[in-house]
Amino acid sequence: MSHILRSNAIVALGTGLSRFTGMLRVIVFGVVIGQTALADAYDGANNSPNAVYELLLGGVLSAALVPMFSRMLEEDDRDSAEAIVGTAIIALAALTAVATFFAPWVFRVFSLNPADGIDVNQFRTVGTALTRIFLLQIFFYGVSALLGSLLNAQRRFFAAAWSPVLANIVIISTLLYVPILLHHPDDGIPLAEVLNSPSFRWLLGLGATGGIALQALVLLPAIHRAGLNFRFRFRPRHPAVKRLLALSGWTFGYVMANQLTVIVVKNLAEPGSGGQDAFAKASTFFYFPHGLLAMSIATTFIPEMARAVSRRDKAAFIERTNLGIRLVGLLTFPAAFAFMVLARPIIGLLLQHGEFDATAADTTARALAGLALGLIGYSVYLFVLRGFYAHQDTRTPFVINCFQNVLNIALACGWCYDQSDPIREPEHSSRWSLVRELACSPISAHSRCSEHPRWNTCGFCAAASATYARDQRGSRTKSSRCTTT
Repeated sequence: MSHILRSNAIVALGTGLSRFTGMLRVIVFGVVIGQTALADAYDGANNSPNAVYELLLGGVLSAALVPMFSRMLEEDDRDSAEAIVGTAIIALAALTAVATFFAPWVFRVFSLNPADGIDVNQFRTVGTALTRIFLLQIFFYGVSALLGSLLNAQRRFFAAAWSPVLANIVIISTLLYVPILLHHPDDGIPLAEVLNSPSFRWLLGLGATGGIALQALVLLPAIHRAGLNFRFRFRPRHPAVKRLLALSGWTFGYVMANQLTVIVVKNLAEPGSGGQDAFAKASTFFYFPHGLLAMSIATTFIPEMARAVSRRDKAAFIERTNLGIRLVGLLTFPAAFAFMVLARPIIGLLLQHGEFDATAADTTARALAGLALGLIGYSVYLFVLRGFYAHQDTRTPFVINCFQNVLNIALACGWCYDQSDPIREPEHSSRWSLVRELACSPISAHSRCSEHPRWNTCGFCAAASATYARDQRGSRTKSSRCTTT
């Protein structure tokens, strides 16, 4: 237990500093850029590498990658680990090249429903220019995932937890240079400035991309110190690679459902109106306690859970999973309550400066209050998924995730085009409660009837929290959109 607590403290401190610098990055971006069409173009472009990576390779790499590496290293099966790492790096390079070529179509997916009153062609041209640079991040995201998983499997958590701090520092530094470069007027930076000033375009693009590259490269010394100096081998037919691909089939569907929901939500926020930026900034606040508390626990618990499964030690697996669920719920509750009650003062204090005016603060605060409703469920949900992945079960998370994403999209679309007042909290609270109860009933019934140890341990919590958490994100789309139009 002591080494778990020590590891969790290391991850929590690193994640805390990472989230803090990430928050500072959002604040600096708001002060320098504001909540404008340029902010939405930047957000859509910056989401592109995440979307492509998660859709085509992120699901493969996250499908029980840490449990697989844990078993391989425990059994001294370096050959299998080398095959996975080498094959994945080649696939990442190829995917990055192809995605960059298709940059105009990638960005267009995030701007299908542009806001009225903006030059749509100019908005998409600016977004495409930034997307071409940002898509280079795909390769470095993948390298970070591979190296971080190897280190976590070795119970070496420091480097992977602290490396994002460097990325944020690089991005903050480039943003602080923008006013010096442009000397822009008080009414903000126009979209055309990205096209008219190549230095400004490259500053925005390479600032973010360079930060992600540094985040990946600083893991290499940690890999060397851990004695994980693998030979580079491209072996796509290796049994370990085939096993990872087989496990990733359901995970690919899981990720695709998530990305479809993200695309719908981003477009309902009317790209170019500032709604995307409000949602993105609120999400950063939402993920602060989630990443600091919930993900720190998940990162340190999953190797222990995977080893318990490998030893067929059901009691140890249940003990670790239940302890993790209790800790996640206990630690995220205060943050969820604070965000619901104090969203406007928090946003006003931290963001309402420079180009970020009171209207932008109001919109972002509404988004944050809506997201806060799902913080506990979202955090528990993602932790419990680790229990399924430790058993190399990717089908169950896929089924649960599809259900709640369909619900998410339906509610987001329905409320976004509802002509009634979008911010009637009592009515919304009762409707959400009813939806959650109806959605969770059949899944929770299945979990009670099943005798499978994975369901006995994880099923009910995963089903309930999945529906409770992720659908809240869709509800926020309505508030963001309606308060900016």
